Parts: sequence; C-alpha cells; structure tokens
Amino acid sequence: MLNRLDIKDFALVDQLAVDFRAGFSAITGETGAGKSIMLDALGLILGDRASPDMIRTGAASADLCAEFSVAGIDAAQAWLDQHELADPDAPDLCLLRRTLAADGRSRAFVNGRPVTLQDVRELAEHLIDIHSQHAHQSLLRREVQRLLLDEYGGHGRLARDVATAFGQWQQLVDTLDSLRRANEEGSERRALLSYQLQELEALEPDTDEYGELVNEHKRLAHADEHARRLAATLTGLDEDEDAVTAQLGRLLHGLEAIDDNHPALSSARELLATARVNSEEATAELRRYADLLEPDPERLATIDTRMGELHDLARKHRTRPEALAELRASIAAELDSLTGSEERCEQLAAEADAARKSLLASAGKLTAARRKAAARLETAVTAELVKLGMKHARFEAHLEALDENACGPGGLERVEFRVSANKGIDPGPLGKIASGGELSRISLAIQVVTAATSRVPSLILDEADVGIGGRTAEVVGRLLRSLGEHTQVLAVTHLPQVAALAHQHLAVEKSDLEAARVSIHTLSEEARVAELARMLGGVEVTEQTRAHASEMRSRAVGA
Repeated sequence: MLNRLDIKDFALVDQLAVDFRAGFSAITGETGAGKSIMLDALGLILGDRASPDMIRTGAASADLCAEFSVAGIDAAQAWLDQHELADPDAPDLCLLRRTLAADGRSRAFVNGRPVTLQDVRELAEHLIDIHSQHAHQSLLRREVQRLLLDEYGGHGRLARDVATAFGQWQQLVDTLDSLRRANEEGSERRALLSYQLQELEALEPDTDEYGELVNEHKRLAHADEHARRLAATLTGLDEDEDAVTAQLGRLLHGLEAIDDNHPALSSARELLATARVNSEEATAELRRYADLLEPDPERLATIDTRMGELHDLARKHRTRPEALAELRASIAAELDSLTGSEERCEQLAAEADAARKSLLASAGKLTAARRKAAARLETAVTAELVKLGMKHARFEAHLEALDENACGPGGLERVEFRVSANKGIDPGPLGKIASGGELSRISLAIQVVTAATSRVPSLILDEADVGIGGRTAEVVGRLLRSLGEHTQVLAVTHLPQVAALAHQHLAVEKSDLEAARVSIHTLSEEARVAELARMLGGVEVTEQTRAHASEMRSRAVGA
C-alpha cells in the first residue's frame, strides 16, 4: 500500500508531505484547489512523461517521492529481487523517486538506485492502479481483464500451469525446428564427411606413425654413411689399442695404486670409474644400433610410399600428416552427431506431441473454469452497476474461443470485458462503449466484486462519482468503504455522501496569497464535519448544513 507521498517544488507545491493509511481515503477540496496535483505527482513517480513546466516557478528542480509497503505483495517483492533493487535494511518497504530538472531531464530511482522509466512502470503494476479518464487505465487491457477473471475464479494456479505448459511445448518445438533445419542443411555435410572418413579409414593413420616413419626413413636412407661413422666411433671407444675404454681402465688402475685416501683423489677415482662404465655402456648401445643399419631397399620403398600417401591426404585436408589421426577421430565424432540428430528429432517430436496434448488438456480445464467464473462475475458486476445508478447496464466477461492451433500462454480463449450502458445496445469493449464517468463506475463495480482476489494492493479513483448524486452517491461511498476493507482506496470526490464514508479524509487547499500555494491536510473529526458542510452548502454554510454534515458522519461511523 501507499504509505507516504513527498512533493517538493512541483506545480503550486513548494513542500508537501502526506501520510496515508489503509482503508478508504477521500480527497476533497474546492474546484481549482489543486486536487489533481497529488495525482499528477504520483503519476510522474509511476513513470508518466515529465515536462519542465511542471517545476514550481522560481525553482531549479522538482523532487517527488512515494513510499510503498510491499509486505505480503509477492509479485512486487519478486520483481525487486529479480532486479536486485530490494532494500536489505527495509525489505518490506519500497521507495520510488522522480526528479525533474529545468533543462528537461528527469531521473527515476527505486530504493535509491537509478532505473529506467520502463522499470518503474513494470514495478508500479504490482503496487497501485490509478483509474482516471487519462492514464493508467489498466482495466482496459485484455491481459489485465484475463488476470482479474482468473483471480476472481480462484484458478490462477491453473492459468499459470497453462502458461508454463505452453512455454515448455514452445521450447520443444523451437528446438525441434532448429534441429530439423540443421539436418536439412547438414545432408550434404554428412555425405562429405562419410567420404572423407572412408579415405582416412582406408589409410588408417596412427597418432605417432608419421614421426616414426620419418626417423626410420632417415636411418635407412643413410645406412651406409651412418655405418662408416659408427665403425669409426666403436674403434675409438673399444676396438683400438688406444681405445677410450682401455685408456680409462689403465688410468684408473694407476690411480688405485696410490696409497692415499685424500678426498680429492677419491673423487677423481670415482669420476674415472664412472667414465669407464659410461664408455662401456655407450659402446653396447652403439653395437645394438649397428644391428639396425642393415640396408633394406624394400623397406625404404615401402616407407616412401606410405609417407607419400600420408602427405597427399594431409595436403588434401589442409593439415599436417601427423594430424591425420586426430582429424579422423574428429570427422567420425561429427558424423556420429549428425547421424544421431535424426534419432533426436524423432524423440523431440514425440516429446513435443505429448507436451501439446498436456497443454490442450490443461487449457480445456481452464476454459471450463473461466466459463463458470465469467457467469458469476457478469451477474455480480451487473448488480453493482445497477446499484451505481446504471440501471440498464449489462456487463459481460466475454470468452472468444480460439482454434486449438492458436492455443497460447493464455489458453484457448481471449478474455474481454464488455459492457452496455444503455438499454437496447449490445455490449462492447469497455474503452469504446463507456464514457469517462461510466468507465469509473464500471471500474469501481469490477474492483468491488474482485477486491478479495485483487492482485493490486492500492487503488486510486479520480472522480469516480462524476455524473451521479443522491442515493447513488451514498451507494458509491459504501462500495468504496467496502472495497477499503480489502484494498487501500484513495478517491478524489466532490460528493459529501462519498467523503462522509471514508476511513480517512484529506482536504486540498490553495492559499490566497500573491503566489498561490497548495497544501493537503488530514482532517480531524471536527474538521471533517466542516468540510462536509462546505461540500453540502457551497459558499454559505448554515447551522442546518452543519447539522446535516454531522448527521452524515454519525451514520457513516455506524456503518
């Protein structure tokens, strides 16, 4: 609900703060006193378009702020959490602020953080509904009418289930369509991959094969040269009279004949011994290598052929010969995925079909529930319209059936509120049939009937009593008071019968000073009687008028 409104340097207001309570609050004042200023300020806070001429004359900027209680308003709290705008220090409160600058710029804030006007408008839909002949007439929107009907019928969860089922089915259909397009586009790709894989599998390249072939090719191609160099090395190491191994043995024998355990001498002996062992091991390794240097022209020719095949295939695929095995695995994996997508398409088609059947079954249940709720709502709202002086009015919650193929997140029908204000006229859409004053009363009737299930905690009615009076005016007052038991109601009214029944009475006054200023006051009981007397008597307030006003308040208190 709306807790407080602070206005600074806006229109005729220099500084103004108004506290609101739960229930029904009446806002009154003489014609031209500035009652619309408060609604205009609230409208700007909720995202209306701003203009520099709204700033008070002589001021550089205007600052408007509204505090709402969001305790128990799950939709508003969810929106704040989703946008990370909740105040951790005051999670049950929400502060909306709008600043206007003389250069035409304006800024919006939620809990002190800058946001876009679209953000504010989205949040405002969960906080307050303003019914006037101008903006914020959410009741004219079909999606709002559908929500009201579903909430009134108590089948909101079923409606959400249908929306969820539609989303799940749509996601499956979208995925299936994408996969089918990919399959169609991938048929040529599959053929190409199959051919390439056959080539690679026929050659059967191994991961380390090419490197091993290169080394073996070098060895066989230079076998004679390597054998000559190897023979010379072996001769120098072990086969000559002055071979390295023999010399190291003689040197080590000489050192061992020295009878001294000096650390330097001991270290030298160990190093020479190690060198002799290494020389012997090197000789053994070289002799093993010598066994591989037997010339083999046939093997060399085979390697040449194999390397040529690998080279040609690698060049064809624009890769390195040593990467052919990896390419083979990659092509095989891609081909498997493309082949498997056909099976996935069949699986998705079955899942989408099952999801569609589930959607239509849920939508059918929702249709039946809506028909029952629509009949009850039509009867209840029409009865309230008669009470409000529209004795020939007829209200319809029309359900326009859709083809199964057109079933959407809202189900198998479009919901539209229709009304006929006059006898002999077929009901039509609210915005086209009803006049401004009639729309206010129609909105009031709908709000009263749906109050117990309303999703919006606060409602502002701008002159809902236009064009009515007498007994009907008191009916409006009682309806608003009844509505205030479930919803916070702020109503601008010119009728004392309506204002007398309010739980709280706010009076708007404009000063008679040279520079007119507007103020708003919460009236005490004595001041309420005086204001009601003014509304009854006009310019001249008599004792009889005052007594009448006092009687009205007495009846209202006992209501």
